[in-house]
Amino acid sequence: MNLIAICMIAFIAVFTILAGLAGVMRLITTLFPVRSGSGTDSAVVAAISSAVTTIFPGARVTQIEEQR
Repeated sequence: MNLIAICMIAFIAVFTILAGLAGVMRLITTLFPVRSGSGTDSAVVAAISSAVTTIFPGARVTQIEEQR
């Protein structure tokens, strides 16, 4: 086999695998939609607070809002 044929086969194989994974992700997000929030998740608050104190030592998070 020549190099061009091998590259084309690899490209088609990767494209097929990624298309299949995209289909699986679409199916999962259709079956399990995101619940409309009843507030902010405590793990998210802890992660944001940790990131802020890492970047700005001594800083404190007072309010977290989601922008749409």
